[in-house]
Amino acid sequence: MQRCAMPTTPAQRRPSQRRLIVAGISTSTIEYYDFLLYGTMAALIFNHLFFPSFSPAAGTLAAFATFAFGFIARPIGSLVFGRLGDRIGRKRTLMISLALMGASTLVIGTMPTYATIGVAAPIILVVMRFLQGLALGGEWAGASLVLVENSAPGRENFMASTVQMGSLGLVLSSLATTVTSKLTGDAFVTWGWRLPFLVGFVLFLFTFWVRRNIEDSVEYTEARKNADQRDALGLVQTVRAFWKPIVLGFFVTGGGVVVYFTITTYGIAYAAGALGYGRSSILNALTLAAVVYTIAIPLAGWCADRWSARVVLTAGFVFGVALSFPFFWLLERGVVGVFVGLALYLALSHALIQAPQAVVYSKQFPPLARYTGTALSHALPTAVVGGTAPVIAQALLNATGTNAAISVYVLVMAALGIVCSYMLTGEQFGPASRPRADDEANRKAVPDLAG
Repeated sequence: MQRCAMPTTPAQRRPSQRRLIVAGISTSTIEYYDFLLYGTMAALIFNHLFFPSFSPAAGTLAAFATFAFGFIARPIGSLVFGRLGDRIGRKRTLMISLALMGASTLVIGTMPTYATIGVAAPIILVVMRFLQGLALGGEWAGASLVLVENSAPGRENFMASTVQMGSLGLVLSSLATTVTSKLTGDAFVTWGWRLPFLVGFVLFLFTFWVRRNIEDSVEYTEARKNADQRDALGLVQTVRAFWKPIVLGFFVTGGGVVVYFTITTYGIAYAAGALGYGRSSILNALTLAAVVYTIAIPLAGWCADRWSARVVLTAGFVFGVALSFPFFWLLERGVVGVFVGLALYLALSHALIQAPQAVVYSKQFPPLARYTGTALSHALPTAVVGGTAPVIAQALLNATGTNAAISVYVLVMAALGIVCSYMLTGEQFGPASRPRADDEANRKAVPDLAG
């Protein structure tokens, strides 16, 4: 396997590796914090405050529809911020996306409700949620590339894996909601719900502060300085020249998010509904499993640096296949079984699939197309495959009456992930490598690459 060799000239000054790790963890923490917080408020609060003219069920459905807008916006955000990241730099793009995300969260936490401004309230809520999703669409790729391109040689996978350690956000979100609910009592429904969003804005400010001194890598800066018109790939030209790694990346990420959303979203709903376990007990099991998952991610990144991304990715998908049937058996063993099933799947499968992805994707593209290609490879399958995984799982259960069909679905996607990850890790553009002959041919076939 070809290892990425970062430039080591005396003029190069890498940012503090500790600061890079803090920046990576804080980025994913914000994402997970926002994800769970918005979903919780959509279920408990937003149906009453922003959709009161609907029936309770219809209001809840409408509130969750605004939640879905975040998923819809992510692929669009990957295109918008991907292009910006390749044209104006990683740091500037990340600061723009972070500012957009922070501003949207602040507006949600301070905006008037339906009782004050009428139908304008749910419209503003939808727009803010869309802007949050737009910003997040380019956030993962940018944060990951900053770590990959600035990390010390031989530590790229470990460093980039910290972007996946956002499970802390799940804990912080649950804690913020619980504490503010107890402190504000009955006022939680009127104004107390706003406090967790304001806490989220403080997290954005902290991440903004951490990132302020992290500059673009020497590799990207040199590539941009020495670029001619041929190197300035536009969106269409990037997809045309590098369609193969984008498609392969779609199924690698797709296999991982099917595992994640099927076990966390559908699995928890199944445990609470069909199996009748208490909601608080299930959430406790999920929280403990998230802690195990958080510890497993950097270990998986370390393993990818020590052996190879191919080995770690393949192992993750193999565990995904192996656990696809025992998982539902474990759920039926009680709340302890729920914890064991979630912990095993998250730590042995999803952590191994997620940890090496940023490095693997970044090696498929030259510096001036890397942000776009990496963002597309991750955001598109997250929205298309991850967003539909719980729906497909429920539809399979309704059609067959058994969870075996869902296990087969996970197994098939994981098997596709094995094949695609093996193919993807065999063709790497690495920062120190020369363009392959087919890349040169693809570039020369493009008439205008300035866009």
